[in-house]
Amino acid sequence: MGSRARVTVIGSYNVGLVVNAERLPAWGETLFGNGFCESPGGKGSNQAVAASRLGGEVRFIGSVGTDRYGDDAISMLKKEQIDLTYLKRTGASMTGVGFVFLNKEGDNCIVVDPGANLELMPEDIDNAAEAIEQSDVILFQLESSLDTVRYGLKTAREKGKVTILNPAPAQKRLDDLLPYATYVTPNETELKIMSGLPPEQRLTDDDCIQLGRSIISKGPEAVIVTMGERGALVILEETSYLLPSVPVAAVDTTGAGDSFNAALAVSLAEGKPLQEAAAYACAVGAYTVTGKEVIPALPTREQVELFLAERKEMSHERS
Repeated sequence: MGSRARVTVIGSYNVGLVVNAERLPAWGETLFGNGFCESPGGKGSNQAVAASRLGGEVRFIGSVGTDRYGDDAISMLKKEQIDLTYLKRTGASMTGVGFVFLNKEGDNCIVVDPGANLELMPEDIDNAAEAIEQSDVILFQLESSLDTVRYGLKTAREKGKVTILNPAPAQKRLDDLLPYATYVTPNETELKIMSGLPPEQRLTDDDCIQLGRSIISKGPEAVIVTMGERGALVILEETSYLLPSVPVAAVDTTGAGDSFNAALAVSLAEGKPLQEAAAYACAVGAYTVTGKEVIPALPTREQVELFLAERKEMSHERS
């Protein structure tokens, strides 16, 4: 395992409770849905699984309850060959849950009750110092306590590690986290919210670049805005560029952001330059949306390589 990319994910585990619906109900309204399923999820856990399947040597630092869902979490993550030495179990809260609503176009919206995720404390980061020390890239999201996220980011940067902050779910007032993030990876809605703008406001690419550079002024080296089927907009202090996605027919977009961040982390841990790492992450995200549910849709490294080879061959045939 010595030559593998070493990635530590500090974050959340949630059980995903998923249902399909034509639309969201209004308050006081009941709608029929279909296709209900229960599946492991949470941004941290998803990213850990994705990174492991992409060839990373992955450690997961998080917190789950002592309930059945916590048992399921441990079973699944061990099966995915993820090191759980520093996974905390607590009786103070239930394991986190996420309620996922899908429409017929495959778009999603999610309501999360973090539960045991909020029991991950700064002292748990100290207890996991060895895992952070031995890793190349540390990946964070915002389904844990912000105090713990900040402490983890600061600890990792003080150890000279590359840190990725995926600011999801979107929140305001993240300025005290930004000095410790090497890269920040919002989608367009998250970029607006963390910049103090209403989520419904329309942005041009130039607007995104301006907002991204405002974030960079607070500490990060780059902001990578994920833009769905358009790809990713990489924003640096002096330049920016749009990396196109791979065209696919989307089935379920739920895990695309998580697989993007995992692929970015693995590629950077392998020493790839940012542009190459972000382009690979776009391809992994595109592959992910072609499958249903998150964990089953996350690809292995071999599946991504075959996917890219097939797309390259198709491109050559068209030209």
